[in-house]
Amino acid sequence: MEADNNIVGTQHTFGTTGLADNERTFFILQLQTEIMEKIAAIQESVRNAVINRQWTDFESLLRTMNQYGDQFQELETERAALFAGFLEQEEIPAYPHDKDSKPDFYTVVSRLPEEERRGLTELYRNLKLRTLKVRMANDSLVSYLNEAKTTVDSFLDAACPDRKNRFYSRRGAKVPTDMRSMVINQSL
Repeated sequence: MEADNNIVGTQHTFGTTGLADNERTFFILQLQTEIMEKIAAIQESVRNAVINRQWTDFESLLRTMNQYGDQFQELETERAALFAGFLEQEEIPAYPHDKDSKPDFYTVVSRLPEEERRGLTELYRNLKLRTLKVRMANDSLVSYLNEAKTTVDSFLDAACPDRKNRFYSRRGAKVPTDMRSMVINQSL
């Protein structure tokens, strides 16, 4: 699967578009939602590749997903800067107790006219739902991989009880434990 570059580079045009801050925020949220959809699609491809043990495009899928993650983070930084600027203009503290935190979305949106507030809130909720789905799918894949590792470790312990999770080099020196190939000269 090749990277879809429709979004690549758009984060650099925000300062020059002349859009109002609300429109820029709306645009950023739309882009973030599109990126999250693409991440979800790639994540599904990664999951299928892992389950079906198809490793041919695996690295390119991960690289593409990381690129989208970087783009998403840049957009998030831009959105946080817009919110901080709005709160500064309105002289509203983002979080009075924590100056390093990001401005709260709903604090900013509550100051907007109702129609704009509804549109931005709907986009934000959709983005949060998509993000939650991606996170849950990721957690599910990590759980699957951990279970597979535990199963393989258990199998290797049963097949070679002398091994005790220790590996030795050809010269007899202990080497770090990792999942190297192992030749078994017995039939199971």
